[in-house]
Amino acid sequence: MIEAYKKFWKGYDDFTGRSTPSDYWFAYSAHVLIFFASYLLLAVFQRMAVDELSLLTNEVIFLLIFFAYGVATVLPGIAITVRRLRDAGYNWLYIFIPLIPFVGIFILIFLLCQPTKVDEPFNNFNNPQ
Repeated sequence: MIEAYKKFWKGYDDFTGRSTPSDYWFAYSAHVLIFFASYLLLAVFQRMAVDELSLLTNEVIFLLIFFAYGVATVLPGIAITVRRLRDAGYNWLYIFIPLIPFVGIFILIFLLCQPTKVDEPFNNFNNPQ
């Protein structure tokens, strides 16, 4: 999982390669774990607050940290999703499917769960065989 998370950050500007299903899902699992740990830490600091001012200060600091982390992960998240769609044999434009109300996100998740499709291998580094 750590290697997939490192690949996530190193490939933040690579929209041309491929990402295996394990790389994609391990990277997003790491994000979920980071957010759960952050919310747990926020809850601990909220319980430790002695007055309204310290509670508000803690919430603002954590909100800024969450916001900065979320903004920082937008471009790598789009890049890994495009690479995963390419690896599954789909066009990168399928990234806009979640714009379809109610069912779009489920369709995208279905496409991202598809196995690797190798028609033309790029090279040995990007082609998981």
